[in-house]
Amino acid sequence: MADIIYCEWLKLRRSKILLIGVLGSLMVPFLAVVSEVRACRVNPEASLSLWGMYDTSIMFIMLLFGPLVLAVVATWLVNREYTERTLKTVFTVPVERGRFLAGKFIILFLLICLFMLLSWADILAISVAFRLFFGGDAVSPAQAVIILIQMLMGGVLMFATLTPFVYLSLCTRGTIAPFIVIAAVSLLNVVLSASPVAAFYPWTAAYLLQRGRYGQTGCPAVVGTVLLLGVCIAGIFAANRRFRKEDIV
Repeated sequence: MADIIYCEWLKLRRSKILLIGVLGSLMVPFLAVVSEVRACRVNPEASLSLWGMYDTSIMFIMLLFGPLVLAVVATWLVNREYTERTLKTVFTVPVERGRFLAGKFIILFLLICLFMLLSWADILAISVAFRLFFGGDAVSPAQAVIILIQMLMGGVLMFATLTPFVYLSLCTRGTIAPFIVIAAVSLLNVVLSASPVAAFYPWTAAYLLQRGRYGQTGCPAVVGTVLLLGVCIAGIFAANRRFRKEDIV
């Protein structure tokens, strides 16, 4: 399994998809700062704070950036094997199909954690810079650690919502259908984020659970946890079943 993951990492290093993901993860905190600065201009008594930037950043990441960019990454991890016709070569090694697909899921999970870690570092760096040059709340080590843990937890929850896109990519062997679906998902995130229905929509439920706001919808947090766990397992099971029946020609 370690060899499969290492090979997937080498493929990523040779592609531009990793750079796109990294730049996107660094862009989100910048957008959060712009939003916070705008709010401070509207309300002169307000001040820039680490928590304010974090709240805005995690909203952008889990409702917009995560579904859009990370679903594209998940689709790319699968589709490149078909577009570059490398599956026949891989399976002459031979590599068991379940282990090969598991490597895809593991590298996707690690990428999500990496992007969340980079976003956290970017938020921290920006908040420290603003503290030095423009004033604002001081950043304590305890705050930084708490935010890091919450960011990584958000990454785990986002991974649970992305496994169905691996299955969709296997079914279509293309990018158009997954892109259309993820665009619809992101649009619904925006529409449903403040609605009671958000508790039953996996992508907004992940955000509500991460922010501890799931109970405000009237449902216990265990409902959202079971929902996301079901989506994650269903996506992995369906993708594995589909891939094992795939005719590699």
